[in-house]
Amino acid sequence: MPELPEVECLTRAVRSVILGKKLDEMVFHRPDLRWPIPTQDLQELIAGKTILSVERRSKYLLIETESGYAIIHLGMTGNMLFSPEATGRWNHTHASFRVRDDSGPIGYLHYVDPRRFGCILCSSRDALVQHPLLKNLGPEPLDTENLDEILFQRSRGKTVAVKNFLMDAHNVVGVGNIYANESLFLAGVKPSRKASAVKRDEWKKISDAIKKVLAAAIQAGGTSFRDYKHVDGEPGYFELSLSVYGREGDPCLRCKTGISSSRIGGRATYFCSRCQR
Repeated sequence: MPELPEVECLTRAVRSVILGKKLDEMVFHRPDLRWPIPTQDLQELIAGKTILSVERRSKYLLIETESGYAIIHLGMTGNMLFSPEATGRWNHTHASFRVRDDSGPIGYLHYVDPRRFGCILCSSRDALVQHPLLKNLGPEPLDTENLDEILFQRSRGKTVAVKNFLMDAHNVVGVGNIYANESLFLAGVKPSRKASAVKRDEWKKISDAIKKVLAAAIQAGGTSFRDYKHVDGEPGYFELSLSVYGREGDPCLRCKTGISSSRIGGRATYFCSRCQR
């Protein structure tokens, strides 16, 4: 599943293609993805209007015009790819948006999603903050200075494993399985510990680690697990720098102890039994 770094990299790539331009033609090849596509509302809010911003909230791509927002989620296997061609070169292309500037059409942005777990929705400007998919999301980890204190307070009384606590988007957004594993290793905290048992100073280490790991992933271009590729079709390479994820039995990069694995909340979990307490 594309995680925050992948979506951030995609957001930046899409921004470079469409900011200040217009999506003057929208073609939808099916009526729904995870939910029905509000084609008429998208035409009214987005089509033919200047793109004012392209931002990310959690794992949602937000395309803003003077009238409202397109809200796009990649689901488990989705992507957006840019092409000079009106017909996508990729299988499972479900929507295409023609991009134009003052000189005319410059290409097409295609939404591709083999498993169709993503979505293309929209919102008026006033209603965005109360949109059902956005209103209950936790803080953005990279933009929140006091993230450690927020997580410390929210973790009080929580008996859930700290790894699952971090992966809950109500607590903090964008810390998926890969990056939760990596952040907890960097912070020296065992993934199975109860969230309420993690001390304030440890939350500082975890918060700093989350920011460091996510920033490194964004810098490297995100991971290339499953079907994600950049807007130009090139894969990411952050998986080459993973410290624990997927490295069961390999020596810890710090102490050389073999990396252990378990399942927490049904998800593969990797840690060093010596470095993480």
